[in-house]
Amino acid sequence: MMLKKASFFLFIALIIIVIAGEKNLKNVQYSQQAAFLPEIETVQAQPVSFSEKLATGLPVTIVFLGDYVTSADSLPDGNPNHVLLLTEWFNDQYPNQVTTINAGMNANTISHMKERIESDVLTYTPDLVVISTGLNDALGAWKISVDEYDKDYQAVIDEILATGRSEVLIRTPNPTNSVEKNKTMRPYMRVSRELAKRDNVYVFDFYNVMATDIHAKDISQVAFMQNTFYPNTKGQAYLFDKFKTYLTTEFIQP
Repeated sequence: MMLKKASFFLFIALIIIVIAGEKNLKNVQYSQQAAFLPEIETVQAQPVSFSEKLATGLPVTIVFLGDYVTSADSLPDGNPNHVLLLTEWFNDQYPNQVTTINAGMNANTISHMKERIESDVLTYTPDLVVISTGLNDALGAWKISVDEYDKDYQAVIDEILATGRSEVLIRTPNPTNSVEKNKTMRPYMRVSRELAKRDNVYVFDFYNVMATDIHAKDISQVAFMQNTFYPNTKGQAYLFDKFKTYLTTEFIQP
């Protein structure tokens, strides 16, 4: 009787050992399979927009693409224009973080800018491209039609956005001192605004800002212009102030 009981318990023990061994074997097999699976790393999403990069302390590059009003020699008296004033402001607010490139060129239309987009803009791999055009397109010696303005402006925006890393900010130009010339400019300004909506890019409508202040008698346009077309030192400082307000209230997010 004792022998039978001993045999029974031995049998039960063997069954337990076998079951435990199978579980261990499965665990070993699973471990071996897991060793060949690709490792999954937890990657923290990197800031992608200009504003996000600025807020997180990452370096950013801005290219100002434009005509005479943008160009470094836009003030004959040698005073800083709005681009240089913005550069100084960025350096003060974001030390050693923002690189600005002035790609303004006298007498340029958007068609001229299209031809130099690769050499003067994309070569710097910018995070933001500020485009300002419209004066020469509508009124200059190299003036182009509204349709050509639309087509070439679209091509410039498409080429910048195709990089996948650059944002676009359209800045409309200043109005002139001539009512008739401003009437000629209006269809071009309308196209600029429509392009911003169509391509979902930013727009600082300086033409409208300045025209509104002139009509409200908040500024004297004559006092802000070096001639019929272009801002003087006071006008460039005004452009800087309005641009900075736009950047800090509508574009750069805290």
